[in-house]
Amino acid sequence: MSDFELIHRPAISSKPVRSSDAFAMKAMPEGTLIHILGKPGGEDLRSTLQGLFGGEANRIRTFGPGQWLVVGDEPTSHVDLQAALKRLASHAFAVDQTHGRIRIEVSGHEVTSVLAMGTAVDFEGMAMSQSVMTMIGHIPVHMTRCAADRFELVVLRGYGQSLWDELLC
Repeated sequence: MSDFELIHRPAISSKPVRSSDAFAMKAMPEGTLIHILGKPGGEDLRSTLQGLFGGEANRIRTFGPGQWLVVGDEPTSHVDLQAALKRLASHAFAVDQTHGRIRIEVSGHEVTSVLAMGTAVDFEGMAMSQSVMTMIGHIPVHMTRCAADRFELVVLRGYGQSLWDELLC
């Protein structure tokens, strides 16, 4: 963890996107993204993470075995983040990914059809708040189902504009 704060700049186009009830897309605020890596053989830290970062829906997401992604629309201050990570240090390691990843929300009654053109996820079997790591074309994406017709995609910052353009085609 660095001892200085990073300046956040938009990674994708801020041009408005034509949307409809069938499919809509928007860039999410670049607030907070923290990758939590539990210690090997450690306990499930979801309740601990909810106590540290809040228990709002879709705030704590599974990122892999023993890994979680903490997501928030508002930036976490450097001081608050340092305090939370200090309390977490005996249970897990944490990496602030706020500067390295972006979030895109896709929604509409045709959203699963649009996403299915680029990935092989079983959308019918995907429960609300469930997350999956997948590829959309050649781009690695962390996908979370936020509602029946709404998903949030987390992508490495350098792939953000490519994913944005891919979904618009």
